[in-house]
Formats: sequence, C-alpha cells, structure tokens
Amino acid sequence: MDNIHRLTSAQDIEQQAADWLVRLDSDRPLSQDELQQLKSWMQTSPAHREQLQRLTKYWHRANQLAELSFPLPGSPRPDGLTANMRYQFRQLFTSARQATVTLSAVFTLCMAVAIGLLINSGDSSSVSGNGIYQTRIGEQNTITLSDGSVIQLNTNSRLQVNYVDQLRQVVLMAGEAHFDVAKEPDRPFLVKAGEGMVQAVGTAFSVRLNPEALRVTVTEGKVALISSATELAATPSSQSQPQPAPQQQTRGYLVQGQSVDFKPAQKDGLGSQVHQLQALDLEHELAWRQGLLLFSGESLKDVIEEVNRYTKLDIQIIDSEIADISIGGQFKVGETEAMLKVLETSFGIDVTRPSANTVHLALK
Repeated sequence: MDNIHRLTSAQDIEQQAADWLVRLDSDRPLSQDELQQLKSWMQTSPAHREQLQRLTKYWHRANQLAELSFPLPGSPRPDGLTANMRYQFRQLFTSARQATVTLSAVFTLCMAVAIGLLINSGDSSSVSGNGIYQTRIGEQNTITLSDGSVIQLNTNSRLQVNYVDQLRQVVLMAGEAHFDVAKEPDRPFLVKAGEGMVQAVGTAFSVRLNPEALRVTVTEGKVALISSATELAATPSSQSQPQPAPQQQTRGYLVQGQSVDFKPAQKDGLGSQVHQLQALDLEHELAWRQGLLLFSGESLKDVIEEVNRYTKLDIQIIDSEIADISIGGQFKVGETEAMLKVLETSFGIDVTRPSANTVHLALK
C-alpha cells in the first residue's frame, strides 16, 4: 500500500522561516553546522524556500511599522483586520528583544537563499515519490515530483501520485490542487477527479473537486477534459503500466485563462459555460496559492461558504437579511477571527458563539 505523507502545515513553515530570519539577524553569525541545517531546511520543499524569500522581502517594512503595529507590554490586541495582520506579523518576528534589521544580516540571508537554490537544483532530496499526500483544514502545501512537476495542495485536500514509465497519473480524492506540469510530450500527465479527468502534456492548471462538477482553471498551455467513460487500461505488453484506452474521447479543451465547471456525468459537452478570465480575474480565482482569500463584491453567503473551507469553525448565517450583503476585501488564510471582527465592526453584523466551534451571524 502506498505511503501516506502528512505535509507540514503552511503555518509551521512560516514560523520556521521566521525563526531562521531571527537567527540570521542575530549579532552572532551562523556556524557551519547551522548554515548546513538552513540549506537542508530550504531543500525540504519549494514552499520552504518561497516562505523564506517572502519574509525577507517584508522584513525591513515590518521594522518600519514596529512603533505602529507592535503592542506595548500589557496593551490589548489591536482591533481591525489591518492592525491584526500587522500584530501577527510582528509577533512572528519578535523574540525577547525588539528585532532590528542589519545590512549584513540581509546580505547573509540573500546568500543563503542563493546557495540553497543552487544546491537544490542538483539534489533530489526534496523530490516526492508515489504515494498519498494530504493537507488538513487550513493547511496549504507544495510537493515536487520526480519529473520536476510541482503540485500545490489547498486546504483539506488529498491526492495520490502514481508515476510509471509511460504515464504520469494523479488521482485527486478531495479538495483542490494546482499542477505545474513538466513538459514530457511522450509521457501524458493525467489528473483523475471524481467522474472526470484532465489531461495535459506540459502546462499549468488547477482542479477543484466539487460534488457535481470539477472546477478547472488553466493558467498556462492547454488541457483536455475527459469523462469517466474513459478508463485506464493496461497494454498487453506490460500489465503494470496503465495506458489510456484507445477509445478515449475528449469532451472539450481549455486554454490559458479559461475556467469551467466541468460536469462529467453529462453525455456530451462540458456541462456549463467556459469563462475567459482576465488577468485580475485569474489572480482572484487562484489567490489561495498565495495564502489569500480575495473577495470583490461576492455575497456574504458565498464568502462564508468559501471561508468555511479553511477553518474548523462552523460559521452559519442565521439571518436571511444579511445573506446578500456584498463583501470586498483581502483576508489571509487562517485569519478567520480577523475577518469576523471586520464583519462585526464594518458591516454591522452581530457575531455570536453558541458553542466553541459554532459561529452565528445576524443583523445587529
């Protein structure tokens, strides 16, 4: 049976990156052993390197905001989404002393990032093999496969990787994932999700498994959408290498910037209209890849439905009068409490908690 890989949570990676940044900012330079530990940590996955690079970019800005965003001892936690995010940011970077960035520390960090990237390009220690990968509620993670393809898993997602000589196959069993596929024209890349299948040779796309449809969005290249009537059959010469059956028929294609709710159960066609997304729409659609939830006028009902995917809380609208309120804003994945505070202070919504894991929303 394939191994099941529990991925490190995005929050843990962020905290680890922040810890390294604080150590690099110390007056004491890293020892050779510590530098090797940092290189090994960066080689764990692309998400580790990206998080360290992202925090480096905002390190100086965080120090500039220190007086505004860092609460004095004994002071209450600041209210409001922006203040709360600043608070979390400063809490992430603050040890026993007030951190101050130095030119030498930034130079050391940039060198460490560069060395880590160079080493990783020739090191297979960060490559993930066949098996089952999953994230918990609120987690997001990245895995790199043996051919160089990269998969980003969204919250509460589960997939199985099964690579063989002539076929690259992934089964999305739950949730959502983005696939950046390495180009191998003679080795198809197939993603099976529910009753549907997405085939690509070298491209980038996301698949979200919903009860009645597959939300497929293409960010680069072209994909074919296939119904479950097409099964994978083994060739007579090698029963261990499944190949697409000869009778395989595609239901349609998507190209860069297009998105559709593909309904494999229908006899023909894609089942719903293909949407041509503008650059901003595409950014909005895939904001989760940056750890963000973006809303630009969606109804509160739709917003809460989306937010509930990222939290163990059960947020319920118990007052129909507020269900259609238009919501706009940017929220960081995991900042559920900050979002609830904004709804309460800026939208006149009453937030109550009948139980530890249940939140009710109603008009004040």
